[in-house]
Amino acid sequence: MRIKDWKIKLPALVILLIAGFFADIWIRGFSKETTGDDGVKRIACIGRIVKLDAGIATGEPPTWTWTVDGQIVTLKVLSGKFKGSEVFAANTFIGEYSDRILRVGERLYITIPTNEQGIINTMPIAIGEYLRTPLLLYLTVIFLVLLIIIGGSKGIRAGLSLIVSGVFIAAILIPSFLRGYNPIWMAILISAVNTAFTYMLVSGMSKKSLASGLGAIGGLITAAVLASFSSIILNFSGLDVSFGFLTLGRFLWLSREGANWDFRGLLIAGMIIGASGAIMDAGMAVASAIEEVKRANPKLGVWQCIMAGMNVGKDEMGTMANTLIFAYIGADLTLILMPMVQFGEAGRIFPFSRIINQEASSAEVVQALSGTIGLIMAIPITAVIAGFLIGKTKETEDVDLKFENKEHNKSFLSSKLSTLNFLIIPVIMIILIIGIQLTYSVIRHTSGMRAEGSEESEFAVSKYTRARVLEKNAPIETPSNVPYAREPAYNEILKVKILGGDYKGQEALVQNIIDPNRMPLYNIKVKPGSEILIKVDGTNEGIYQTIMRDYSRDGFLIYLVGLFLLIMVIIGRFQGIRTALALGLSIFVVLRVMIPGIMAGYNPVLLVIGVCGIIAFVSLAIITGFNRKMGAATIGILGGVIVASVIVLYSDSKLHFTGISSSRSAIVAMFTVSQNLDFKNILMAGILMGLLGTAMDAAIAVSSAIREVRKANPKMTVKQLLNAGMNVGTDVLGTMANTLIFAYLGLRILLVMTLAGTTIISGSKIEIMSTETVSAEILRLLAGSIGLVLTIPITALVAASWDRIINFLGFGRRLS
Repeated sequence: MRIKDWKIKLPALVILLIAGFFADIWIRGFSKETTGDDGVKRIACIGRIVKLDAGIATGEPPTWTWTVDGQIVTLKVLSGKFKGSEVFAANTFIGEYSDRILRVGERLYITIPTNEQGIINTMPIAIGEYLRTPLLLYLTVIFLVLLIIIGGSKGIRAGLSLIVSGVFIAAILIPSFLRGYNPIWMAILISAVNTAFTYMLVSGMSKKSLASGLGAIGGLITAAVLASFSSIILNFSGLDVSFGFLTLGRFLWLSREGANWDFRGLLIAGMIIGASGAIMDAGMAVASAIEEVKRANPKLGVWQCIMAGMNVGKDEMGTMANTLIFAYIGADLTLILMPMVQFGEAGRIFPFSRIINQEASSAEVVQALSGTIGLIMAIPITAVIAGFLIGKTKETEDVDLKFENKEHNKSFLSSKLSTLNFLIIPVIMIILIIGIQLTYSVIRHTSGMRAEGSEESEFAVSKYTRARVLEKNAPIETPSNVPYAREPAYNEILKVKILGGDYKGQEALVQNIIDPNRMPLYNIKVKPGSEILIKVDGTNEGIYQTIMRDYSRDGFLIYLVGLFLLIMVIIGRFQGIRTALALGLSIFVVLRVMIPGIMAGYNPVLLVIGVCGIIAFVSLAIITGFNRKMGAATIGILGGVIVASVIVLYSDSKLHFTGISSSRSAIVAMFTVSQNLDFKNILMAGILMGLLGTAMDAAIAVSSAIREVRKANPKMTVKQLLNAGMNVGTDVLGTMANTLIFAYLGLRILLVMTLAGTTIISGSKIEIMSTETVSAEILRLLAGSIGLVLTIPITALVAASWDRIINFLGFGRRLS
């Protein structure tokens, strides 16, 4: 390591550690005084458990006696005006999943009722959340330390870019939403400006930054158009949002603060913000690779630079397609489990058709697909712009534009495929279009079973199926069932044709109540020709009743998936086809190996580590071929995932997670009859799954760039290749650090607005940070980011040393 690097790193590390030390002191000294509606002053502070008793306990004064089904807790106050005092509280058990068994030594937030004389002993002391924030602070410091050590000055700039991103979000984006500015345009504007600032911080004012920025803006606009169009077609309200066990969308719609919020616009804005990090990363990877190739061989011209960038971009596209998809899968793994869970009543399940047609589920699919299409479009835009800006120099203006490197033409199979390119690609596209239409037809005419032939079931047949509205009668006014309703509701009788299931082809009547006093999420507005999801109850003799459930959204989602695949094939050509196969295989492994394994009771964390290894190896082998960059990337990915696993498992032992941190997991915990689900490990597994996409992307960006550099100049030493790989890796790191943050922020944009601009969620902000839901999201970001940071040097070292490694192992040069 060069001395001058440490002259930059050492002061930054010292400043960081000092800031972390004082932040830790501030957190541990937390104390806040509030006055409740009853006029009693209460002090929120931190306490440590020093003693636990069960059953009947007598405290001070002697007349104070509790009989508790649970634990009597003695706590020593660690902060605030009563620091050093001992207080007593009750940890009551109610026989549900929310019960927690406290242990001596644990630290919690407590709320102490007080008056002028001191603590009011006749009033209960409330026990709040575990003190989780210090460990999360330590992980943040570790992440930033690694960022500085590995990235050097670029790592410092990457850290500054995260701070800038946070400032943009906290000081500009969220306040603009709260003030009522158009959320879609504000999301595009702030994302574009943040992208420009991030590039300038990471790479300075350069041609690389300019090309990356213009490519990223093109991808952002693509994602915004797709998200907006999809939200209109799919009738999104933006209100199907939960936080922990709180139906957040409903509370916001009813609240005074949220009365004028554009919830659909905020949903679309979240999709744009969620994609911006990945799009930013794609642009930087392509532009950085072109710069390194040009530096390795200055004689290369514009076309060679564009092709080198597209080669890296196509590899990136294959792994980036996983980035957002696996981030969202990991964010809510319980959603994928639900169709396989047996609930309390025998035969009762949540069929996939019901889950995917819900607004929240459909919105997550649209968010993943629109963002991924946006990042795919950013690749060719960046490659062309960077090729012209970086490749066209005075030394190369007259260079022949033909590729001179024979290594690009040494594969007989590649040359044959290139010859047949104009014939095979159109055929593949036609097959895709036909397959998409057939898939739509099959899905449209299937039904999801809820209960069938069960002794506990009232009906012999009870299924979710799709129906097409044929007619609807004139609306009939009816009293609203909403308290203090201002407008009457009205009842529509719909004549529908059932499209699937046992009653396919039959006509039925469906009641549809439209109540203006209810939140828009619960009003399904249709017209003749609309397709809806209904539940049909009946017997073998005929239909007994039909119930309106939701819009039929899965048909459009199939076409959106088809558009994603077509764009991938058009831009990536054969690489796009391989990417589609790899992505399909990855999803197959998740659905057919990982999920059944979790349901069977295997340890979810160990299962996910194994699945990540399989997906990484097979996907990269399909996308890039069985070669050096695949091997190096796979080793780097496994290294990052294993590091993240260690962090997650250690944090699990310290953060007291239950795994039940969302409404969906709470529903499953309350009503499932399965005894095999380990919710805590499922949460940890989801955190690791979210890392997979970004680790694959970073690893292939580094290994692919090193391969292109080696092609441009085969005489480069291991040290030179390692430096080139780390140059690309640290460039990518600066933008990739934003990828996970923006992906999860896009999913939680309403939560951030709620914390910033409403009083719906009570408690101090610092205690809210220690809730399981928020802490789990922070851990998800930090564990994934640390794993990502370490993936880059591991991959670069292996890729640069590949010749020595395979020679040492005795394989010669079998892997090209």
